[in-house]
Amino acid sequence: MVRQDYNTSMHRTMSFILAGFLWVSCQAAAGVTQIDLDLGYRFDDNLNQGEAERDQLSDQAIEAGLRASYNQMLTPNSGIRLIGSLRLVEQARYDALSQVAAGIELRYRIQPVAGYTAPWIQLASSYEHQQFRDSEIRDGELFDAELMVGKRFTDRLGTRAGYHREWRDAEQGDVFEWQRRTLFIGLDYRLQNASTLYLDVSRLDGDLVFTATPNPGYRRYAKAVSDDPAFGARRAYRIEGSANQFGAGFNLPLGASSALDVGVRYFDAEAEGGRTYENTELRASWLYRFK
Repeated sequence: MVRQDYNTSMHRTMSFILAGFLWVSCQAAAGVTQIDLDLGYRFDDNLNQGEAERDQLSDQAIEAGLRASYNQMLTPNSGIRLIGSLRLVEQARYDALSQVAAGIELRYRIQPVAGYTAPWIQLASSYEHQQFRDSEIRDGELFDAELMVGKRFTDRLGTRAGYHREWRDAEQGDVFEWQRRTLFIGLDYRLQNASTLYLDVSRLDGDLVFTATPNPGYRRYAKAVSDDPAFGARRAYRIEGSANQFGAGFNLPLGASSALDVGVRYFDAEAEGGRTYENTELRASWLYRFK
């Protein structure tokens, strides 16, 4: 059964989508706004971050996102970008985890020394509200802040690195509340046909959430525990830990306004008490920019 508050949230979000699309369309006429549409497919071989093989549950999802970006130069070498986003996720098997989310992000970027290959610095902060179809313990708000530096070495090769902090508040219970710190580095290489290969490596420290068959070994180290009906009789455990993440992707332009983006992500986590899990995520997205 679909929760009434999820339906209400969905209807409100669709209203926001329509109103937001009309607003940014008007702004686009002034040449200061970009509108991006993202339609994608995702497969996760361990959706619930289970450790034992019997607890590793896979699923597929269809995703749709709409982003409106307002850009404003502050000086010849610095500027801000304000981004509003709306996102819908429809899970194939574990329907309770289908969700609707709305967020806002502010970025400030400066290039201290002008030049195509000169380094740049970016500060960013964002907020997102997430509402799930039938998993009240996951409903909540996500806040983050990020410092990133980047540089292009040639017209084909660029790199970036940074530090990311993330805080999450849950509307019910505290098992899906967390604080996380991430160090990351990335590399992108543009091929002759204008397509781009990119690689990312990151190290996360902080709270991890496992959903597993009830186990006293988890409870001993858990900061919070909750029944998790989205996955049957299993329970969710929040445990301090760390994780390594490796990602790779390929972006292929399909014309002046659209592109195909495919990628893979591997996540290897270890929490207190020696608890571990791995998961691999495959995704493919069609991106379209209205302006």
